[in-house]
Amino acid sequence: MNDFFNTLGIEATKEEKKIKKAYRARLHAVNPEDDPDGFKRLREAYEEALKYARQKEEEPENLSPAEEFISRCEQLYKNFYRRIDEQEWEKLFSEDICISLESGEEVRQRFLVFLMENFRLPSPVWKKIDQTFSITGNRKELLELFPEPYVDFLQQVVRYNGALNYELFEGDVSEDVDDYIEHYHKLRQYADLGMRKEAWEEYHFIEANYDICHPYILLEKARLLYSDEEREKQEEGGEIFRSLAKKYPQEERIVCCYGRYCQEKDTWDGTIALYDAVLEAHPESFLARTGKMESILHEGRYREARESILDLLEESPVDERLVADLNKANVYVIAELEPKYKDSLLDQDGLMELAWCYYQNSRFEDGIALMDGFVPDEEHYLDYHNLKGRIFLTVNKDAEALEHLVPWLHAIQKLRPDGTKKTTRQMARLGYAYYTIASAKADLILDGQEGSLLEVMDYIEKAVEAEQDFSQKVSYYHTAADIWRRKKEYAKMFDICDKIIALDPQYYPAYLLRQEACLYLGRYQEVINDYQRATALYPYHARPYCTLIRMYLSFGEQDRVKDILQLAKENGANSDELELLRARYIAIRAKSRKDLEKALSILEKLEKKGWSLQSEMDEEEWAEIVYRKAQILTRLQEETR
Repeated sequence: MNDFFNTLGIEATKEEKKIKKAYRARLHAVNPEDDPDGFKRLREAYEEALKYARQKEEEPENLSPAEEFISRCEQLYKNFYRRIDEQEWEKLFSEDICISLESGEEVRQRFLVFLMENFRLPSPVWKKIDQTFSITGNRKELLELFPEPYVDFLQQVVRYNGALNYELFEGDVSEDVDDYIEHYHKLRQYADLGMRKEAWEEYHFIEANYDICHPYILLEKARLLYSDEEREKQEEGGEIFRSLAKKYPQEERIVCCYGRYCQEKDTWDGTIALYDAVLEAHPESFLARTGKMESILHEGRYREARESILDLLEESPVDERLVADLNKANVYVIAELEPKYKDSLLDQDGLMELAWCYYQNSRFEDGIALMDGFVPDEEHYLDYHNLKGRIFLTVNKDAEALEHLVPWLHAIQKLRPDGTKKTTRQMARLGYAYYTIASAKADLILDGQEGSLLEVMDYIEKAVEAEQDFSQKVSYYHTAADIWRRKKEYAKMFDICDKIIALDPQYYPAYLLRQEACLYLGRYQEVINDYQRATALYPYHARPYCTLIRMYLSFGEQDRVKDILQLAKENGANSDELELLRARYIAIRAKSRKDLEKALSILEKLEKKGWSLQSEMDEEEWAEIVYRKAQILTRLQEETR
């Protein structure tokens, strides 16, 4: 027994996770082509260690009912095809021990602990888990029992789990399937981030070390090949897309990737049929509906495409791809309507449609001029004030915007459901109406006019409560946090960030804002905690490094600053603010005139670049460059004397 554990480089253990981790670590040092005997010994040691770990020991007597329940959960999880069957879990969860008031809470806690190591489950099973053990909406309660990162993970996976179709696995899934899934997620993440070298390494590792197959691995290979500069590799990727779509004609991710490939290659024939096949199996598929809409748009059916885009924007209001498609469709609708408008041939339906097209295509003056030309009738009253208020808000005429946004809100509040799409859409705007009023009032107050930001926050809370779209709720709170940031009310900013993270633990900007608030509040350990959370999500983004560096500079801990600057460089993080802090660090540690000149050179490059909206620093923060430059010039003059 010791021989095979020695080969793996670990002590004898019954924990499969430790065995698999040791095996993966050794695999990187053993190439089966260069050292086939070594690879064979390592594989045999791994298999023997797993056999040892899985040897049944005598079951302890007198298991409590809750312990016995968890034991059966463990057995179910070990059988992959039973594990992914939601009905198997439903049988377990319908037992009295889960429902009973006496045992239910103990079972819930034990089961959530069980999920810490056993979480590779399909979306339908996670939904059953949520229904049974109340994960969604209970973050505060769960935080009393479990660490915050784990609670965030649970709420995230319940809401969004579904990146992998577990039913498509082929081959021997009895062993290593969880490791295989872990490597798939790494592969996809690298591919999504454009980290081609790391993605290819992960792909070759999977191909060499597993007898398991899943078409999504081939899909990622196709994506990598298609994004290559060589035409032959692009064509190879296209052939993989094509063959996968033929084999899995109703698999959403596969077909939509192939459809996107066809559209980019300008081979549109048959794409509508492709998407229709997916929609037959998944009628609500956002990807398939978007692809079909773009095919319709390509065929020149602009009004039909525009209506589909507006429906899709109901679900994803800030989707850049949809906005671009809407602008394209609007160009043709405007070309159709404008001659009729000039000849006074449009009724109020036509006038409002043209005004919306102007607004959506950023022709704000044209939109205002058109709407100033008529008084809305009762049927168009709500839509008229909605649009005119939005245009004024967009062009920063907040007082004028409120003259229309408030009547719009009141008109929505009077609506009652009548089964029509129009009324349903109008009623769904209630949250956004509250939000626009809050935005206009906040801008006026921040510009120096009288008003109460507490009233603004009340409108935002009403907006969040009324809003149906989850991402919009987060967006509203983000605006609230930014308002308190501009007022330097960091405690209130911190509280809003907590609300955002409770809604969406993966919302990266909330960690940046909360980290900044903690710095000004003197909550230094939390600055570090949010730095770690933020860089775990996006290690290549510079802002969390900058906030942490500012904290260490205030403490005079230059060695820590050096380490963070190096880590940011290794992770490819860069920004104007980071360069400013780098110059500041070099100047502080300067031991020669050359060091000071190096810091000065960095600042001069930033100064020459000038501030822009793309900079991570506010315009007023940019002034720090001039201040740091003056400090260095003073030191250089003193050395000259």
